[in-house]
Amino acid sequence: MLRRSMISLAAAWLLGALWLTPATPSLCQKGYTGADLQRMGQWLQFYQLDLYRLEMPPFASPYAAALTSGKHGWRIVVFLRDGGQASVTWDSGYLKRPFQAASSDNFVLIPGTGANFGVSFSGCDAKDCNGNYGALLYLPWSHQSFQKGVAGHSVACSQSLLEPANVKALQMLDASLKRQQANVPHYVAPPCPGISKTAP
Repeated sequence: MLRRSMISLAAAWLLGALWLTPATPSLCQKGYTGADLQRMGQWLQFYQLDLYRLEMPPFASPYAAALTSGKHGWRIVVFLRDGGQASVTWDSGYLKRPFQAASSDNFVLIPGTGANFGVSFSGCDAKDCNGNYGALLYLPWSHQSFQKGVAGHSVACSQSLLEPANVKALQMLDASLKRQQANVPHYVAPPCPGISKTAP
């Protein structure tokens, strides 16, 4: 992770801007008001989390996803504007290895899973980024979460990824792993145990 002092300063400025600035037309069009943003900021402040990214693309409405960091590492929070106010609908908790070393660029919201969309994130072990890495995926509309990790020649996957109904979720995870391993030429995500390499 980057130096906490610089990030903390930037996050404090961003949260202050969110609290003090009236809601812009673009945010209102997405369903979020200044009061919603203030509520999000207060939640993050209560848990002493630094805000790295806040994503509210039109395809995700009425959800917003935040990449945060605290003293125990990275943490992803998904907010839902329901009943006229924003509240937390999913919290990843602090992410353990292999999410020790990660970039905010690897926090991506992905459209295109039917009516659903995905919140994805990937990271790696700071001491062995090419050998120990992983990705997670959360599908807000169906409340499903998945993980896939690689450690040496061992691959660990959420058991539900073996179900044919979750093939798109697996593809989204593999795309996230490919972004994570962008420095590896011709990288192909290894298959989950129990899934053939030739499976769709």
